Amino acid sequence: MADVLNFKCPCCGANLPFNGKAGELVCEHCEAHFTMEQAKAAEEAELSHSSESNMVWSTANQQVINDENGKVKGYKCPNCGAEMAADENTAATECPYCGNPAVIPQSFEGFYRPDLVVPFSIDKRQAIDSLLDFTKGKKLLPKAFTNRNRLEEITGLYVPFWLFSCHANGFVTYDAVKEERSEDANYRYVKKDHYTVVRKGEMDFERIPVDAATRMDDNTMDSLEPYDFSKAVEYDAAYFSGYLADKYDVEQKDAVPRANERVKHTFKSKMREAVKDYTEVIEKAESIQLSNTKAEYAMLPVWLMSTSYEGKVYSFGINGQSGKMVGSLPVDKGKKFKYLCIGTLIAFAILSVLAYFLGATRGFTAKGESIAFVIALIIGLIYSSALKASMNTVSKKYSAGDYLLEKSLKMGVPVDRFIFTKTDKTAKTAKQ
Repeated sequence: MADVLNFKCPCCGANLPFNGKAGELVCEHCEAHFTMEQAKAAEEAELSHSSESNMVWSTANQQVINDENGKVKGYKCPNCGAEMAADENTAATECPYCGNPAVIPQSFEGFYRPDLVVPFSIDKRQAIDSLLDFTKGKKLLPKAFTNRNRLEEITGLYVPFWLFSCHANGFVTYDAVKEERSEDANYRYVKKDHYTVVRKGEMDFERIPVDAATRMDDNTMDSLEPYDFSKAVEYDAAYFSGYLADKYDVEQKDAVPRANERVKHTFKSKMREAVKDYTEVIEKAESIQLSNTKAEYAMLPVWLMSTSYEGKVYSFGINGQSGKMVGSLPVDKGKKFKYLCIGTLIAFAILSVLAYFLGATRGFTAKGESIAFVIALIIGLIYSSALKASMNTVSKKYSAGDYLLEKSLKMGVPVDRFIFTKTDKTAKTAKQ
């Protein structure tokens, strides 16, 4: 097997990347469409024809470039012979000189062979349009960020993920209080009945994703969820044609704690929802066991872009299946100050008018204007802070609710055990 594989159009020889929208490989030049089977048949025929006469001396790893320690540092483009920078985790790449998409098949051998792939459904143009829609209304965004030329540098990448499925069973214990208030002529009473509350349950989770590439930001990957795994397909290298891809460098055992955290959070949330009619509820302990555990290795589609602004790198991602857009966008400090001033001035003008017409003296006073300005400044700060907060839609996922099979949720017999009663009384004052 060749070290680097690239698909060529049987009609014109141009690059033949996979087109998620069409669900086939589509020629970049003549726009001819080919199914996976047709492309592979054409490739095999070409290899068979070229093998009739071979006058090239073969050498081991002739397309793999290693450093002095034997580690992979790049590949030779099978189209133009140029060197493509890469490392041992690179599974699919693109030649920086001729734009030729290339897949490194041996990257997916053995333990690195994915169990499933979610193909791209959103193409590059749709991804760019999603970014433009996302940036609309972002008043603090620097103009340079939405420069059209910069947006063309968006990259389609298959990101490695571990998918965890399991059955969770257990219980959560709470200290809970029911409160009653009463009073008489001299005192106010607060009666608190204390209970020990236990909620039991079981539920199934299917394919909770955990990012398996250290170079990817976990919070960004979390924010792109959910994916529809009913559209997943068996691994085929042709799906990677025209995109970049990395194989995992986070071992399954190292990803387990992240999956456990999400299962635990969701299990506890479901148990807490079942605790009702109490004034106070404090969690005391939990016991959760997992069974029927299963882990799968998957490649999920993501459009990525990063740019720097004032020495800081900002990244965003687009779910290559659904088009969901998330990102941490740069803030123009000048614009932030501008909108702080605008918010303050507008609020100050409104407050001043209200003070003039509603004030007892029906006029402006120094004290009234000072108070109005302080309130207006606070409003301006809140307004500018809200604008800044809208610039970052990336957040860590704690829940696995999107992967909970709702029909599997079963609650056990609830336990509400009364423990004791305590009553506090407060004397009324003469005014009361």
